[in-house]
Amino acid sequence: MNNNLVEQAHHSIHHVHELIHRVFTDEDGAGEASLTPLMEVFAEHFSMITTSAAVIGRVQVEQLFKGAVGARKGLEIMISDLHTVWHEGVTVALRYKETHRLNDVETARISLAILRVQHDHVQWVYLHETDVRPVAPVIRI
Repeated sequence: MNNNLVEQAHHSIHHVHELIHRVFTDEDGAGEASLTPLMEVFAEHFSMITTSAAVIGRVQVEQLFKGAVGARKGLEIMISDLHTVWHEGVTVALRYKETHRLNDVETARISLAILRVQHDHVQWVYLHETDVRPVAPVIRI
């Protein structure tokens, strides 16, 4: 396993979420300026499955971010449980937990991202998000 490629992929998970945080919160007026470096990370044919099971592409992702500049002031984003689940050549698949906290409400998702790492440049090819919801208790009769 090429540890440098994997380290770059892990760094990209954190970097992208820092950019997303800047867009959503527009702290210091940096939201709009963060759109370009954020969108440069996504491959031309990037696609993702959202937590609501919608399949969207790069164009829809860009529209979502453009419409979200400053929409979540006070948002906190935490990344945890970051693991490499597969690596071959220049492609790395990573699973991580993403937690959002806003106004004392916390939501979380588990994501699988497929990233391509070439010449110190990371591109996101695919993302699949799954909501983390408490499991209903089992009622025994």
